[in-house]
Amino acid sequence: MNNRNKITIDVYSLIKDVIRNSWVIVLSALIAAMGTYIASHSIYKPEYTAKATLVVNNSGASINYNQMTNANEIAKVLCEVFSEAPMLERAAEHLGADSFRGSVNATVLSTTNFLELSVTSDSPKLAYDHLNAILKVYPQVTSKLFSNARMQLIRQATIPTAPSNSVPSENSELIISGAIAVALFIIVALSVMRDTVKTESDFKSKIDAKLIGCVLHEDKKMSLKDIAKKKKKGLLIHNNAFISLRFIEYFHKIAAKIEYMKHKDGSTVFAVTSVAENEGKSTCAANLAVSLADRGNRVVLIDLDAKKPALYKIFGEEYDEKSEFSNLMNKKIDASDFRLKKYKKSSLYLAINTKPCRDIHRWLESGEVNKVLEGFKKNADYIIIDTAPITVDSSVTDIIKSVDKSILVVRTDTVKVPAINDSISTINKISRNLAGCILNNVHQGIAPFSFSGNDEAGVYGSRHGKYGRYGKYGSYGGYGYYHQYRRNEKNDIAEE
Repeated sequence: MNNRNKITIDVYSLIKDVIRNSWVIVLSALIAAMGTYIASHSIYKPEYTAKATLVVNNSGASINYNQMTNANEIAKVLCEVFSEAPMLERAAEHLGADSFRGSVNATVLSTTNFLELSVTSDSPKLAYDHLNAILKVYPQVTSKLFSNARMQLIRQATIPTAPSNSVPSENSELIISGAIAVALFIIVALSVMRDTVKTESDFKSKIDAKLIGCVLHEDKKMSLKDIAKKKKKGLLIHNNAFISLRFIEYFHKIAAKIEYMKHKDGSTVFAVTSVAENEGKSTCAANLAVSLADRGNRVVLIDLDAKKPALYKIFGEEYDEKSEFSNLMNKKIDASDFRLKKYKKSSLYLAINTKPCRDIHRWLESGEVNKVLEGFKKNADYIIIDTAPITVDSSVTDIIKSVDKSILVVRTDTVKVPAINDSISTINKISRNLAGCILNNVHQGIAPFSFSGNDEAGVYGSRHGKYGRYGKYGSYGGYGYYHQYRRNEKNDIAEE
């Protein structure tokens, strides 16, 4: 390990986290929108504006261009007069009020002699009354300033029915955008800082174990009907046209390494476990068994995940009294009646459970599991055991003691690095038989392809393929009722 504190920016992980936490972004936007709405309405005071229109003319019978221009200039001056203190005081006096409760605005329509007069106040009636007061008193003020000017009301004032000002919302879009940006930043920051294994380089720099293989992410290609019914499709590599060749090839590479381990130190019994649930442990165990069988080996796959057995789902098997492994271990059926299920026309045999079983500790303590393993080992090239996650069931440690090698499945960006290393340390303290880890669910489209540099499948597959062919097999000694393993197809059990 080079740098345990290394921060990895994995694009797929970022996209996944943003999509998974999109509700946080939406919620942040809604909270920001609600906050701005409440804040703006809490300080909002409605205002009402009453308007009237006057026309300004010179005194005289006719109006020519020069007179029109002069009237326009007079109207502009009058705009200022209407908002001056003398005019407002006269209007307040007319109303019998101490002060003028409103604001006056007067504007001249462009290139015309029309003057629009408006009064804005905090109530419709006040605005209307104050405007009418100005219309009543303005001749007293303007006649002294413009003796030759004449103003005529052409549009009467009316009581306003709606506020003339809107709720302030100039910054609402900016606030909402800011809330979205903050939520997005927090999601990205937490994703980047999360101490998990996101890529192969992450594994090599953070994990205290050997990486024996990577498994690419593979879509299950489920239909909408399957999704609606919450079905789970398996990813078995045996004669599956819907599985990519690359996905299959990586399991063959790992299987080749397992064959090499047998060639090197005689290891034939492998326990496949994980740190937590949903890391793909059972799928990896099943596909390793299938791959080893496809390479000409006789393989027994045993489900010892006592709490949540999953292999029967992966292989599509149903309950069968004579093939239920727990029935054999609990002495519910005689040893001579127990039948391993042969998977299709392969050399893979299944010892599976379809129901949880609570007696696994008793099986291990009594030595029954070891006896069964010894019986299988006499005629099987490999035994693959699917266990429960090591942090979930204490029986896993006892199983690890009984096998030759253990394999830890690590799903990318799922379990914290300290928890993975703690589990590795536990395995090493128990038996020091950790073969290594399988990095599962690696995304090839985004993650680097550094793990595909060496074609171990080509090396080990061609060199050690002969170790999968051991000729004929005898009986199982004390477990002689397993004589069905003989290659004679007539004696194979549960042929499909």
